[in-house]
Amino acid sequence: MPLLERLAIGIDIGGTKVAAGVVDPDGNVVDRTRRDTPSTSPTEVEDTIADIVRELRSRHYVVGVGIGAAGFVDITRSTVLFAPHLAWRHEPLRDAVQRRIGMAVVVENDANAAAWAEFRFGAAQREEDLVCITLGTGIGGAIMLGGHLYRGRHGMAGEFGHMQVVP
Repeated sequence: MPLLERLAIGIDIGGTKVAAGVVDPDGNVVDRTRRDTPSTSPTEVEDTIADIVRELRSRHYVVGVGIGAAGFVDITRSTVLFAPHLAWRHEPLRDAVQRRIGMAVVVENDANAAAWAEFRFGAAQREEDLVCITLGTGIGGAIMLGGHLYRGRHGMAGEFGHMQVVP
């Protein structure tokens, strides 16, 4: 692999795990790692993310980090406004992780990130319009229209949800 190849780290924060991969510009995963989500504490999760980034950077030259988080992410893609499985409210995730790792970070809703990845590199490469549904600890969704992520008025278009009904 050429030294100057532009690699990035993608991180998925889940209710039970933090998964990460190093990807090349064509979407190929060249390395990966995974840790249990340490707790619902933002500080502990951010420390885990920083540890993962340091581990992967020790093996690869990377130019940035993208983080997918379940829940509502603000329009500037910096703050997790609400993460149901982590009980986070208004957590400035981008800035907290950037301080720890000293490189560019973007935060996105995990379903939006999944939809973009499928549109760009996966099963939906030739599709202009798509709906993506993600299943994990919870359920999420994203919409792409005309080749663009549709965020809606408040940035939450495509967000699906579920509830338990106990008779």
